[in-house]
Amino acid sequence: MSAGPPVPEPASPPDPVPALPDRNKLGLTGLIALGIAYMGLALAAYFCFGIMEGLAGPVVPLAFLAVTAAMLPTAASYAVMNARRPSAGSAFTWLWEATVPWLGVWLGWILVITYIVGAALQPVMFGLFFNSFLNVVGVHAGTLTALCGSAVAVLATAFLTRRDIRISVRAIGIFICIEASFVALLSVYIVITQGLRGRLSWQPLIPGHATSWPGFVNAVLFAVLSIAAFDVVAPVAEETKVPRSVVPKATIIVTVAAGAYWAVTSFGIVSGVPAATMASYVSSGQFTPIYLVAEHYLGAAKIMVPLTGFTASLAALSAVSIAASRQLFALARRHMAPRAFAATGPCDAVPWSTHLLVLACCAVLPVVITLYQNASPLLAFAWIGQTYVFLILIPYTLTCCANIIYHFRYHAAQVRWLTNLALPAAGIVINCYIFYRNFLVTFVFHPTSFKFQTSITVACFTLVACAAIATAVGSGRHRRQGAPDGTAGQDPGPRR
Repeated sequence: MSAGPPVPEPASPPDPVPALPDRNKLGLTGLIALGIAYMGLALAAYFCFGIMEGLAGPVVPLAFLAVTAAMLPTAASYAVMNARRPSAGSAFTWLWEATVPWLGVWLGWILVITYIVGAALQPVMFGLFFNSFLNVVGVHAGTLTALCGSAVAVLATAFLTRRDIRISVRAIGIFICIEASFVALLSVYIVITQGLRGRLSWQPLIPGHATSWPGFVNAVLFAVLSIAAFDVVAPVAEETKVPRSVVPKATIIVTVAAGAYWAVTSFGIVSGVPAATMASYVSSGQFTPIYLVAEHYLGAAKIMVPLTGFTASLAALSAVSIAASRQLFALARRHMAPRAFAATGPCDAVPWSTHLLVLACCAVLPVVITLYQNASPLLAFAWIGQTYVFLILIPYTLTCCANIIYHFRYHAAQVRWLTNLALPAAGIVINCYIFYRNFLVTFVFHPTSFKFQTSITVACFTLVACAAIATAVGSGRHRRQGAPDGTAGQDPGPRR
């Protein structure tokens, strides 16, 4: 493709901007740990396997492979843009330069809100696991104990993430090993047990055993909440060794590895638990049906379900709170958020003021939403989760758009039709379809309850409007809009 008239590079910033401190610390393994932590390997198993089997029948492994394939085009756009323009601002930076500054800033605020919502989901889950643990040891549990558990999760995360990011990632890595090992061992044990009894079924791998095509599609859409987390590695690009190389690799590895893990482990769980039995487990009132599965196969070792739920929730909260704080830091250092949020904390190790704000939201939001949802932590979990899916689809879709526009605007001679056009276009279509089926149909076109459904719509559009207001305020404060932020390496490629 021939290059057209040159287009100048994005303007240089009018004044030096703070860079994230202690750069070049995380390698590929650390980034993968961060991404896998937010994926929540055990959390997806505990919350999704049973419900997905109820929707689609035994073909849960195929549903996870399908959702992985559906998310790969968007993950590819994140990988491409991370290779081209690594930055703590991630999609905020990319859309700013690909289109106009105000649109990038608006997306930056959407990302901050999205990550805070995703972070607030984790203490709720920790509280629910805390209740399950108390029930195991014979202590009555209710709303108050769940909220106390949520507070413990926030305090523990503050301790784990206050200083050097390497320390945080080491702790996250340990938690991942614990949760992933238990679920994998449970799955393997079920497969071996069923095989020895001559009852091992291969139905989970045969598409014809899906209950119906709409049920399969709904199961895939339900799994989006699990896999919609590969973007979490992008905001730590400036704290990464060789970000142009390792951040894109981590993005793809996290997506594929998590999908494969769920496909394999769900095969073990589903092959050992018939759909009718799983349905009874789901309706039993237990927070996760896998607790009853573990009780059937492991007896007293079922206590490992809430214990690994603790570690999984803490790992996920640590990962997403780190991403949220870096995203807000990126806005603040360009005067698009209060300048105080561009400060760093003890030993210049982390942007602590932004991190403290994120954790404060994680302490307050679970209480408010739980009380609103009839004092039910489980309903609060569902409400926050649906809100997160709505919000995350915005940056996912616009990152695909940025991939196309950025490369045609600045690198027309280097455009690759697969990675810079076909895949991002597929990502846009898939994300819009998920938004339509998973949100518009249920919560806009056919809602059945204001408190449990329509209120999600109201909250989401209110948050989008708040992001627009914050953008207007920030743009007015920063009269000259130059480059969006410092990056982990300026784009050296040719412009057109």
